[in-house]
Amino acid sequence: MRKIWKRVTAAALSLTFVLSLSACGGGGLSADDATTYVQGILDENYKGVYDPDFLELIDITENEAEETYLSSLETEADFFASAFLIDDLTDELKAEVVDMYKQVYAKAKYTVDTATEVDDSTFGVKVTVEPLDVFDRVAEALWGDTPDARAEALYSQDVDSMTDEEYAAYDAEWCRLVIDLTLEKLPEAEYLEAQSKVVQITLGDDNYWSLDEQDFNDLDWLILDYNF
Repeated sequence: MRKIWKRVTAAALSLTFVLSLSACGGGGLSADDATTYVQGILDENYKGVYDPDFLELIDITENEAEETYLSSLETEADFFASAFLIDDLTDELKAEVVDMYKQVYAKAKYTVDTATEVDDSTFGVKVTVEPLDVFDRVAEALWGDTPDARAEALYSQDVDSMTDEEYAAYDAEWCRLVIDLTLEKLPEAEYLEAQSKVVQITLGDDNYWSLDEQDFNDLDWLILDYNF
């Protein structure tokens, strides 16, 4: 349930970027517009890159796009804490995790094909993703047959006998170990088999075009492999 919550929330942040008919020049959405829209959402959400044509298309500033990018990373940091059993993600630790994700997502690998018009209210855009296996490698270093020595040192400590202050320090050390391992494993991380999905851009009753939320969630699951 935690993972589903994370993905839906992160998607909702970027999917606030919608296209009005007026933003499309009054002549309806073109295939080029739909392609720019999907590419722009992915680049904003994962790379922190804001193409001027995308910003103009959805009528927002670069600062507004940057705010959404950073909010998405903070949401990802909360999921990271859940996935790696971190009990208290303090503001200081969250900032470190966000910086880590900037480096991880810089390696995100996806391609966006030219959009195809399905009908007057729908475009299909094929997106191909090569999932990055960095977190599989981190999980192996933590919980595999031969754990990292730093993890074993933490496992040897008697958590039950710790004071609240001692446990907070222990938890923070664990969090920083996961961060360190992620950055250590990142250069050697590999891409898994490419997977493709056709996402839909649809015109709603409110005359706004938007990327289907479930389609975005499906893509989001593919970018980084969390199946450990």
